[in-house]
Amino acid sequence: VPPDRQRLADLKRQAHAGQITKGAYQDALLELYGVCDPAMRLEGRRVLDDEQKDIVFFEGVPETLHRLKAAGLGLGVVTNTFDATKDKLEWFRRVGIDSVWDSFATSCELKVCKPDPRIYLAALNPLSLRPEEAAFVGHAAAELQGAKALGMTTIAFNRDDEAVTADYVVSGFPELLHLAGIEVQPV
Repeated sequence: VPPDRQRLADLKRQAHAGQITKGAYQDALLELYGVCDPAMRLEGRRVLDDEQKDIVFFEGVPETLHRLKAAGLGLGVVTNTFDATKDKLEWFRRVGIDSVWDSFATSCELKVCKPDPRIYLAALNPLSLRPEEAAFVGHAAAELQGAKALGMTTIAFNRDDEAVTADYVVSGFPELLHLAGIEVQPV
């Protein structure tokens, strides 16, 4: 029997907002799927952790980020997650993008999620940028609307669906170079 979708969404939101720990989230998730035995729950946590670490980046992401950084742009992450910044940076290290970031706004650590203005501002503060001086790349309507409400330029990439709108919509990550005014050499 599939678990209650609303309960799943509530649990995820609580974990992202740092209201419950990642472990508590995983235990509640496993329980919703009927995994109650303590030994099986430990194995379930391991499987969930392994699955969460199995990150596949879109084509051109590392190269594009390095080109943006080399052009002098400040780069930041705004993420709704139950994983700590150090864990995210480890994922990024595996593809060589752990050192490109100038700021990192992690919801579970800040205890605030997108589209709350405070998470975007937390990412902008270390960059000494006002919202109107920054662009936000996102996939979900609510997070793009949150950035836009602050005055940020919005760029939709990997949209949740075709109805998601932004100031710009890109189909490939390297298109960000063109939007940033960085010349792209033909291959």
